[in-house]
Amino acid sequence: MPDSPIQAVFFDLDGTLLDHDATTRAGALGMFSRYRDRLTGSDEHLLQRWEDLTESHFDRYLRGETTLIGQRRGRVRGLFGLTPGELPDAEADQAYAVYSDHYDRNLTLFSDVVDTLEALRGLRLGVITNGGSVHQRQKLEGVGVSDRFVAVVVSEDVGVAKPDPQIFRAACQAMGAPPSACVHVGDRLDVDAIGARDAGLKGVWLDRHDKGSEPAGVTRITCLTELPALALES
Repeated sequence: MPDSPIQAVFFDLDGTLLDHDATTRAGALGMFSRYRDRLTGSDEHLLQRWEDLTESHFDRYLRGETTLIGQRRGRVRGLFGLTPGELPDAEADQAYAVYSDHYDRNLTLFSDVVDTLEALRGLRLGVITNGGSVHQRQKLEGVGVSDRFVAVVVSEDVGVAKPDPQIFRAACQAMGAPPSACVHVGDRLDVDAIGARDAGLKGVWLDRHDKGSEPAGVTRITCLTELPALALES
């Protein structure tokens, strides 16, 4: 990484600090159980469908093609195979609330998070996350790490989502540090690492599944415990 002294380290939330796959699975299974009479296929088939719908609709949200609530409703309607006329907003929201309730009751930190936060105590720490402001903050509180972070910057508050440079720069401003003195680490290469790099931060890709090499200007790690050495030596 570059030689600029690091003043602040930002983390993505879902998939980086929180085991998003495990909690998503728990939330989806809870929703499937509640609406079993209206869904067809095995749980594994439905889980794959929910995962695909989540990825496609959330990417639409990232591109500014739909709202945060709109992508939630789209995922639910896609799961049930219904149109907006067949599944009104209120009913879609109700189904999503069932998913969200089971999701929140199963929030889990990755095992490498606490040790990493401890090792970085000398630096200012923050979170940059896409999602709803209240919900993302509640997640941090739910897993007991909200007091570790000086700044929590959420796309709903800023009005744009990662990888838009504006959200990264807003986070640096909230932290009182220039982008060149900040690190952002996340599990998505495009949204987190490259987005941070293009905004002037040090972009770190948390490649938990060891998928491959990093592009120019991005550092790849496979475990969060590798992060303190990178940040503290800069």
